[in-house]
Amino acid sequence: MKILAIPFLSSALLYGQAATQPQEPVKVTPGAPAVQAPGQPAATPATPPAPVSPDTVVAEVNGRKYTAAELDKLITMLPGQYQQMAKSQPQILSQVFLMQRLAEDALKVGLDQKEPYKEQLEMQRIQVLSTAELSNVTNTMPVTEEEQQKYYKDNPDKFKEVKVSVIHIGFSPPNAKPTADGKKLVTEADAKASIEDIAKQIQGGGDFGKLARDLSDDKASAAKDGDFGVIKQDSPYPPALKNAVFALKQGELSAPIKQANGFYLVRAEEINQRSFNESVVQIVPAVRQAKFQEWLKGMQAQYSVKVENQGYFTPRAPAQLQQVH
Repeated sequence: MKILAIPFLSSALLYGQAATQPQEPVKVTPGAPAVQAPGQPAATPATPPAPVSPDTVVAEVNGRKYTAAELDKLITMLPGQYQQMAKSQPQILSQVFLMQRLAEDALKVGLDQKEPYKEQLEMQRIQVLSTAELSNVTNTMPVTEEEQQKYYKDNPDKFKEVKVSVIHIGFSPPNAKPTADGKKLVTEADAKASIEDIAKQIQGGGDFGKLARDLSDDKASAAKDGDFGVIKQDSPYPPALKNAVFALKQGELSAPIKQANGFYLVRAEEINQRSFNESVVQIVPAVRQAKFQEWLKGMQAQYSVKVENQGYFTPRAPAQLQQVH
């Protein structure tokens, strides 16, 4: 059932079922806050619904009643992105019950033993089981204390963190329209000239904090003299920005860094190295992933195809119709 559900779902039938359902009047679930009309007193909260036990009948389909446990089992067969949807929009389950019926009818007439369905089912079985095994190998790959220590020692930059101050000068997209208040749009060229001028002022002894307060478009950091906080290797910033940050020495100012929303000047205020104990949560999955990739590379090498007869693998042109004279 799960194997059959995947292509069915990928065709967006379930999604379409959810997206095209006619809008019904909003129903207030017992225990949920109701929206009151202006000026009306708030309603007294209803008593929360009693918990639903696994053996409680919660739905009826085609004359058969289903318990909460049965529907839970059915829903867990769906891909993750559909599971919550199925619980919040019960009619989606009608598609699953329909698939079950169609699959049962197909089995009755032996379609699972006919070409090409038999081969397709076997390939899907292989795909599901091979994916499960890859996940199992990854999650159970042992990682020793020695391997963790070695990874920490061999990759010091991965555990570096830099406390930075920034000045940001933004610019408008090329196709931006003038603002309603007539405010002049800053072009990329204008922003670049501004950030380069600020960099010269700082290099000439200018006060970074004052310049940040007066000129930076990043208002949150500008209010703190440019203090942007700590950037780590796994911080969710663009690679170009992180690469520039981690290339700095303590106290060093970066060259202007272009990003989609403007230019940045970054100064490295403090550079610290996280301890091994602080980094273990990052080290273990990294070592496990590296070992898994090495294992997978070895497995792939074992099953590399050595061609014995190139003729089999040479594309053949389709047969041409001969002109009849």
